[in-house]
Amino acid sequence: MEPAPRHTFSRAERLKLRADYRRCIRSGGRAAGQYITLYLCKNDLGIIRLGAGTTRRLGNAVRRNRAKRLVREVFRLHKSELPPGVDLVALPKIPWADPTLDQLAADLITTARLALGNLQRRH
Repeated sequence: MEPAPRHTFSRAERLKLRADYRRCIRSGGRAAGQYITLYLCKNDLGIIRLGAGTTRRLGNAVRRNRAKRLVREVFRLHKSELPPGVDLVALPKIPWADPTLDQLAADLITTARLALGNLQRRH
């Protein structure tokens, strides 16, 4: 019997450097879903990495941090359904509608596939 997949969000799976965010936003594929705008670019690491960001227009610090936590949680639970070997930058759309985890998961997966298609068409 195959072991259950581990649902973790390790340090290696996080975008930390500003240069990585900028590279992904400037040269990657972009797609907008119902709840998030997603930028996607290839990396040479063989793993999928996520960077979640917001703007002050989203609301106060509590609201911004909650939106980022929800995006990270959906990524943690559904990263096996996302394309491997890419960097993702997820930006919640304004106005933030406080989606459920299931709604956000469906939006993240479909938007990632669209962004990957846009990236392949672009290059």
